[in-house]
Amino acid sequence: MRKFIGMMTVLVAAALVIGCASSPEKEAAKKRAAALEALKLIQSIPEKRPDWVDSVPITKTELAFVGVSNQYATDAEARNAAQNNARNQLVHYYGTLMSDKGRTAKASYGITSDVFDPQIASQELEEYLSEGIAKQIAAKEFYTEVYLTTDTKYAYKVYALLPIEKKIADAAIKEYLQNAADAYKAQAAAERDAEKRMQFEKASDFFGGTLQTSLFE
Repeated sequence: MRKFIGMMTVLVAAALVIGCASSPEKEAAKKRAAALEALKLIQSIPEKRPDWVDSVPITKTELAFVGVSNQYATDAEARNAAQNNARNQLVHYYGTLMSDKGRTAKASYGITSDVFDPQIASQELEEYLSEGIAKQIAAKEFYTEVYLTTDTKYAYKVYALLPIEKKIADAAIKEYLQNAADAYKAQAAAERDAEKRMQFEKASDFFGGTLQTSLFE
């Protein structure tokens, strides 16, 4: 009986500890929910919500990305955040494409992972695009929602439509692939080990031909 009581005491204590540990998280969640409910939409610019906010327009010659911001104290901050969000989506889109297509093509090309890793190539392409075309293109349209907070301040949430011609993105990616092919070719020329040199030569051919075809088919 004493053992049973002792076990029950431990279980109750553990439950209390768990409850106390989780209560701050629950309180934080309640506060976030209350803050969102406290925001009252008072204006939208333009008044009618554009179709592109909910349905991204994509054509044969153009891709588009819709960025969205959190709530900011100024419209300018929200616009900048929404545009950056759209740019990040563009970069990640092509990075994922590189990873998926590169993994599929590499499997049949016989290149070892220490020479070519699709995931690393994906990250490098994302960095290349982030420093290149992602900075050069700008949002074409914005849609702004203005909220009134409980302390009578304004909060801005913005959506940004960022279109990009496929040929512009394709040209940037081809440039990256050709640079990689040239780098592998240089490594092959400087490599003394025959097996390693062959791997670099394969990688150069891969980036300069097969991978390009795979990405743009």
